[in-house]
Amino acid sequence: MRTIFLAALIFSALLLSNAWGDLTGRWTCNDGGTYYLRQNGRQIRWYGESADVQPAWSNVFSGQIQKDRIQGSWTDVPKGRSAGSGSLELVIEKHGAALRAVKKTGGFIGSRWTRSMVDAAADRPRKPIESSGNEDCIRFNPAAIRVHDVNGRWKLVDGNHWLFDFESDPAAAHKALKVIRHYRMDRACFVGRFTYMLAKGGSPSGAMAEEECIAFDPMAATVSKVQGNWKILAGRRWLFDFAQNETQARQALAVIRKKGFSQSCFVGRSDAGFTYLRR
Repeated sequence: MRTIFLAALIFSALLLSNAWGDLTGRWTCNDGGTYYLRQNGRQIRWYGESADVQPAWSNVFSGQIQKDRIQGSWTDVPKGRSAGSGSLELVIEKHGAALRAVKKTGGFIGSRWTRSMVDAAADRPRKPIESSGNEDCIRFNPAAIRVHDVNGRWKLVDGNHWLFDFESDPAAAHKALKVIRHYRMDRACFVGRFTYMLAKGGSPSGAMAEEECIAFDPMAATVSKVQGNWKILAGRRWLFDFAQNETQARQALAVIRKKGFSQSCFVGRSDAGFTYLRR
């Protein structure tokens, strides 16, 4: 019985943590101010200030998340000219994209907060929008992609969603963007763990300066089980690891041959998060 109870508590905690992701980021409010939130577990803190060159007010807040609400206290700080303090109770709305005050004391003016769309992108990777057989693809506009620092993680962002996450490596993010634009890639496709990029539905081709690639013969590549994992091999070198999934390994090899891929390329490291294939 105790085990079931503990499992229920863990499950409830997971539901809470995944309901809206991390609220950390930049927010705007209907009081004309900008707020910088930091979430650490259930703890929420912020610094907010008015948009004036010399802020008319600036405040800090500390509170706790309880289900879909945040309860805590705020106080003005000397950067602004106001000197108030009080309590706030906020409701988390729109899957973590908005906050609304339901209780406030001390003369606090703001009542609605909206998350910056770029910061909101941190919790919303773009989902596959087209499927064909065993493939899932994400379409995007290469001209619209930008590199953004989203809550300390460098990402390639398309509108309100992120496509690729480079963690703390801005150089890799910028180089990946150059690759996408050079080949005019507009689609990222997946067969399980296997990822490949397409340009207008076709295979990227040609070469790019300072590109890091491994050449292989797609018709000579094979699927083999090596040390317990299914891999695509090119001679003695393995190219892709599919763990225990033989089916996905064979599906990926079929894609490689169909698309005529003969170069396996990467940005940063051979085990990096951004890899692509080309002719």
